[in-house]
Amino acid sequence: MVQIRQHLVSAAVAIKVTGGRKNTRRKICIHETNNTKKGSGADNHARLQANSNSRQASWHWSVDDKEAVQSFTHDWQCWAAGSTKGNNEAIHIEMCVNVDGDYVRTVQNTAALVAKILKEENLTINDVLQHNFYSGKNCPREMRSTSAPIPWSSFLQMFKSNLQPSIPNNIEKDDDKMQFTNDTTKAAVRDYIKQAVDKKKIDKSWLDKFDQGTMTSGDFEGLKIIIAQRIN
Repeated sequence: MVQIRQHLVSAAVAIKVTGGRKNTRRKICIHETNNTKKGSGADNHARLQANSNSRQASWHWSVDDKEAVQSFTHDWQCWAAGSTKGNNEAIHIEMCVNVDGDYVRTVQNTAALVAKILKEENLTINDVLQHNFYSGKNCPREMRSTSAPIPWSSFLQMFKSNLQPSIPNNIEKDDDKMQFTNDTTKAAVRDYIKQAVDKKKIDKSWLDKFDQGTMTSGDFEGLKIIIAQRIN
């Protein structure tokens, strides 16, 4: 789970860079900061907002490879979408792309944050949109790229499984667990996981989980993304 904290902007500053506390909170809008400078992580962007951003812009959350920092509660109409509709209805999340950060981990942290917000605001996966949807801007640029380390479709899958109702006592539904129609396929998947473990791309606990029969299809899809990003 991503580490979450607040560094809220004062009301005196907020009223200068928002439309007030009238956000309908119907959507979640994903952005990238496009700020690749070293040190330009979540804390840096949160402090920028708290210290009165010189631009007429604002957003609710900043996320990097270490944490997610909230600058505005969700009722504020932040100016981030590039359109009145987007400003009036969306919760805006900026993913950091600083060169000294881990972009894949940032996306993973963002996915965890999105899943949390969807549950809290009673929204669905269909309510998660790109900044591009509102303004036509190429944002989130990295995720929209044809060479994206984690494309938009994979990003959606990363938090989709977290939206399923929880099962008491941490017992997973049988139909969520990986099932195989023959031993050959099962052996091939195990070998794929074991090779990743041997190459130290993932922890051995993943192989143990597979052998114990507790790995779900969602676990495996996420695991494939992690392994793909760690290929030398």
